[in-house]
Amino acid sequence: MGSRKERTEIRSKPFKRGWHYALELGAILFLSLISAVAFLMVRSKDPLYVLRELKNWTDYRRYDSLIVRIAAAHRVDPRLVKAVIWRESRFQSDMQGRNGERGLMQVSEIAARDWAAANNVPHFEPAQLLDPEINIRVGTWYLSKALQRWNDRDDAVPFALAEYNAGRSRVDRWIRAAMQKGNGPVEAESFQASIPFPSTARYVRTILARYDFYKRRGPLRPVDGGDGGNAQNAPPDAKANSS
Repeated sequence: MGSRKERTEIRSKPFKRGWHYALELGAILFLSLISAVAFLMVRSKDPLYVLRELKNWTDYRRYDSLIVRIAAAHRVDPRLVKAVIWRESRFQSDMQGRNGERGLMQVSEIAARDWAAANNVPHFEPAQLLDPEINIRVGTWYLSKALQRWNDRDDAVPFALAEYNAGRSRVDRWIRAAMQKGNGPVEAESFQASIPFPSTARYVRTILARYDFYKRRGPLRPVDGGDGGNAQNAPPDAKANSS
């Protein structure tokens, strides 16, 4: 029948084989996961963004449902809105700028009060811009107005982004200067090349690149159960499309 030691070794062999199989399976799954992540990073053409997104998945997707809903109300591509949010705040809703800009889309107090007046929102306070839903509403409203203003151009987006960053009067001045040099209408490509503020030129270029990145991924979709705003405290802006 064999000694007790031999019987113990016989019983332990299946147990050891099971552990070996489990370790091998775990290693295969881990390597498969690493390979999949590496593939996504390379395919995206922006591996650093993908890496940060995987590391901070909740932050990078938290406001997608809000963005989709509000952008649709203003007839703006939600991927453009998300690209602006990424550039302005990296999805940090408590971000405050050097000149008093607040929140996800770094909305100024002047722009916020224009929005409140246009949409008959009483008792508006700048501190409300730290609420993600209100901030995205105001920022998207402002962006949609800029897009409508430059809708007669070959591509309204670069002009609207420049206005969002530097203001309408500066963009008007830059266009006049470019027209004097070129003796003709200013197209989007030549406008970008003529922006005299390096910070604004870089701002427009960066957002356009991120916008293209999001477009390559396909439509932006709401996250199930994800709505990073506070709907109870968000004032209505039913007139947003008509204002």
